[in-house]
Amino acid sequence: MKRLILSVAVLAVAATACKKNGIDKGFSPRSTFAGPYVDTVVLPLTITADRFLAKDTLYVLDGKCYVTNNATLILQEGTHVEAVKKSTNDSASALIVTRGAQLFAAGTPEDPIVFTSHQASPATGDWGGIVLLGNAPLNRADATVEGINLPSVPAGVDVNYGGGGAGLGDVDHSAGQLEYVRIEYAGASIAQDNELNGLTCGGVGAGTVLNHIEVAYGNDDAFEFFGGTVNAYYLFALAPDDDAFDFDFGYRGHIQYALSVLDAGENYSANPNGIESDNNATGATDEPRTKAIISNMTVIGVETSSQAASLGLLNGAQFRRHSSYEVRNSIFMGFPTGLALASAGSQADFANYSYNLVHGFNAVINPATITLPVSNGQYVSSNANTNIQLADPFNGDFRPLATSPALSLGTNYTGLPSDFEVQSYRGAFGAFVSGDATANNWLAGWTRLNY
Repeated sequence: MKRLILSVAVLAVAATACKKNGIDKGFSPRSTFAGPYVDTVVLPLTITADRFLAKDTLYVLDGKCYVTNNATLILQEGTHVEAVKKSTNDSASALIVTRGAQLFAAGTPEDPIVFTSHQASPATGDWGGIVLLGNAPLNRADATVEGINLPSVPAGVDVNYGGGGAGLGDVDHSAGQLEYVRIEYAGASIAQDNELNGLTCGGVGAGTVLNHIEVAYGNDDAFEFFGGTVNAYYLFALAPDDDAFDFDFGYRGHIQYALSVLDAGENYSANPNGIESDNNATGATDEPRTKAIISNMTVIGVETSSQAASLGLLNGAQFRRHSSYEVRNSIFMGFPTGLALASAGSQADFANYSYNLVHGFNAVINPATITLPVSNGQYVSSNANTNIQLADPFNGDFRPLATSPALSLGTNYTGLPSDFEVQSYRGAFGAFVSGDATANNWLAGWTRLNY
């Protein structure tokens, strides 16, 4: 069972703790449904007609379930779906929503929707995760989603994504809605660079609603965006094995309010970053160029330089292979290097990284020949929180203290998307309020920090 990451005390008291195998799971969400389930239903290999899943039933993924034939799958708030751990990763359970189909999973703060492992003692990578596929533009020809053993795909099921050619497709495509959703213990891997993630979006368009989504203890990336134009808000990546946020193949969406935090008691991949962004696998200048627009993100590694060295952590953010970016009003801390710009094209856009707080145990930026804009607070220290001054970032409180530069150095939203909210703070959260664990804390009620 995973090492406990402590939750905010008031939230742990406010929710009734549940126990599994004698381990206190604390920080459990409140729910209007107390159970027991009236039935347990195994979802089929394919869903080809509209279907509604009610929260009074436990649903089980036993292998891959493909939503296809333009069908719509709707989950009631509070619904739980558990995925069976298969004997081989290439047969891993997963929910895959193909082009033209939609998934509507709209939970609430009191009744989140949960996708998790069916194991009595769940572990990282027990199942695949959720895959959304669409026909929004990529910077390449249509692609086949990673992490799926193609010979096992049912006849007639399309696991490709994209709009028919580089730059083609529907920018407003909708794969549905995920809101107040938790995805736990996902990320089964077939082989190196052929993995499923907690939430995979392939060619997903801006008509899709993604907000308040937690991906916890995944075996690969927490959130991966292969092209597309989907926007996202209030994302939480807890202890992903690889990257928290991964962008590729011409992704052009924007993200506001996102958190990633690692667990120093875990082991991680050979290439773990907070953000990893590529234009494509070769670094070619294909268009549209990958450019995530990000504001109010907090990326947290570990507390000390010795922990980071023992875990092999790399970068708070890494932009490479000709990827562009716009990152503002954010915090990166607890990695050996705060920001890595690993290709000439990415280095040329260094001015797009501004109004952030950037900490590194060894360096703020690599290569050191680049001078970041002076609007960035830049810190090198052996303890990640010495200068950033969040309330208790390694025990579940990510809000800045009154003395934090996140509150004093200012923000800038000029030229950012019009739907971004303008805030006076850097990072994902507003100021710490003594005695009130829910104030300025969008994690409250629907997430879990204790596993």
